[in-house]
Amino acid sequence: MLDPKPGRTPAKPAPPTFMLRVVCEVMRGSQLRSSFLDRAADRLWAVEGRLDLPDVINFRDLKPFWKEYRSEVLDHLANVHYTPNHIELVEHPKNYINTRPLARLSVQDRLIYEALAFEAAESIDPLLSESVFNHRSRRLSVHSVADWKAMRKRARGFLNDDKSMLMAKTDIASFYEHIEIDVLAMDLAAVGVDNAVIMQLQSFLEGFERQCHTWGLPQGSAASGILANAYLLPIDNFIQQFDIKFIRYSDDMYLFDSDEEKLRSILQQVNRAFRARRLNMSAPKTGILARNDAEEYLDDMRKDLIIYFLGLGKPWAVKDLRDLFISAINETPANERDIKFSLPTLGIRKDDFAFSWAVESIKTWHHLSARILRYLEKLPHKRKDLQVMLEEVLDRVPIVDYPFLERNVFETAIRCGIGSEVIRSRAWTAVRDRNRSSYPREFAARYIGRLGTPNDGQLLKMEYEGESHIDVRRALLVAMYEADYIPPGLLRNLENSSTMLKWTAKYLLTAPDEVPIPKF
Repeated sequence: MLDPKPGRTPAKPAPPTFMLRVVCEVMRGSQLRSSFLDRAADRLWAVEGRLDLPDVINFRDLKPFWKEYRSEVLDHLANVHYTPNHIELVEHPKNYINTRPLARLSVQDRLIYEALAFEAAESIDPLLSESVFNHRSRRLSVHSVADWKAMRKRARGFLNDDKSMLMAKTDIASFYEHIEIDVLAMDLAAVGVDNAVIMQLQSFLEGFERQCHTWGLPQGSAASGILANAYLLPIDNFIQQFDIKFIRYSDDMYLFDSDEEKLRSILQQVNRAFRARRLNMSAPKTGILARNDAEEYLDDMRKDLIIYFLGLGKPWAVKDLRDLFISAINETPANERDIKFSLPTLGIRKDDFAFSWAVESIKTWHHLSARILRYLEKLPHKRKDLQVMLEEVLDRVPIVDYPFLERNVFETAIRCGIGSEVIRSRAWTAVRDRNRSSYPREFAARYIGRLGTPNDGQLLKMEYEGESHIDVRRALLVAMYEADYIPPGLLRNLENSSTMLKWTAKYLLTAPDEVPIPKF
C-alpha cells in the first residue's frame, strides 16, 4: 500500500453511526413515498364506483397485481421531472348548457399525482383550522357528503346560538382553473413541503397545462382539493383576523356576524385578497342573508324528518317525500338539491311517483342523468318502459353532443341487462366513431360484449385491431372476452407488453367468471 503524499492527511472513513444514519434516512424516505402511494391506491379501490368518472371495469385488472405494478409506479415517482403521459378532458355538465372540464388521468398519472399531494398534505393539514371541512388526506374518502353536511350543521349552529346573526356566503368563480402554479409552489414552500415534492408537483402541473390547453389544477382529483387548501390558507388566515365566525368547504365560504355593514366590508376586503391571488368572487353566489333566509338556505330539517319517519314506517312520510319532490321541480329555478335527495329516496322505496318526470326530463336534466337513471334502475316493474326511454334517447337526442348522457345510458343498459337491437346498433355507431369522446365508446363496447349477438365477437376483434386509443382498446379487449371471442395468444402476447394492457391481459387470463361493472 502506497504511503500518502507528504502534507496530505489520509481521509478518515465516515463513522459507522453516520453512515447508518444516512442509510436509514434513505430507507425512511423510500418507505414514506411507498406509504403515500399505497394510500393513493387504497383510495382508488375504495371509491372506484363513486367517482364522477367511474372506470369501465372498476380497475379490477390492476388490484390483483398491485404489488407488481407498484414497483413500476415507484420508479416514475422518483423522477423529479415527471409529467403526465396521458390526459383526456371530459366535459362534465353543470347544467343544461355549461360544463366543467374533468381531467381523466391515466391510472399511473393519477396515482403519482395523489401520492405527491398526500405527501404535501403532511405539511398542509396541520395548518388547516377547524373552520375548514374538506379534503383531509388521512380520510379514505377525501371529499365526502358527510363533511359537506357537517359544515352546514355548524352553520345552523351559529345561527341558533345567536338570533341576531346574519350569514354572508360566497365562492370563487372557476376556482381550480385560476390557481397559478408558480404561486402554489411558493405557498407549498411556505408551509414546509419538501422541495423535491414541490418540484415534482410543479413539473406535473406544468405538463398538465401544456397537454390539455387548460390551466390550473386538474378538476376531478382529490389531489387538487388538497393543494387548493394550501392555496386558500392565506385567505383563511386573512378572514380569521376579523374575529368573526367563518367556515369553508373548498371554495364555498360562509361568514357570520350580526352587523351587516361589517360583513359587507369584510366581503369587499376578501374580494381584494382574492384578486391578489388571481381569483374572483362569483357574483351570483355572493350575498348577505338575513337569519331566516340563511336558515332556509341551510335547512335540511325537513329532509331529516322525512328520513326519520320513513324509517319508522309512517305512511304520511311518503306523502311528505312526494310533496318535497313536487315543490322542488316546480320552484323557479328548480331546487336541484331537493331533487337529488328525493330521487334516490323514492328509488329505495321502489316508488315510481317520479317516473314520468324522469322520462320526460332526461335530456333537459342531462347533467343529473346519472342520478335520474339510478332512480329508474330501482324500479324493476318499469323495466320495459326504461328500455323504451333509453332507445328513444339514443334515437332522438343528438347524442354526440351529450357524451355524459350517452355514457350513462349505456351503463344503465348494461347494469339492467337490457338487450335491445336499437341500443346495440347505437353502441356500434359509438365504438366506430373515433372522432367522438373515448369515454362513452368504452361503455358502448362493454354493452356489445355483454349483450350483443354471437357474431359480435369477431367484429369487436376487428375494431380492436384498428383502435389507437388505449382506454378504448382495453374496453374492447374486455368486450371480446365477454363475447367469448378472444384468442389466448393475444392475451399471452399482451401479458409481456410494455403498455397498461398487460395488466388487463393478466387479469383476463385468470378467466374471471364475470368482469365487474361500475357500482353506484
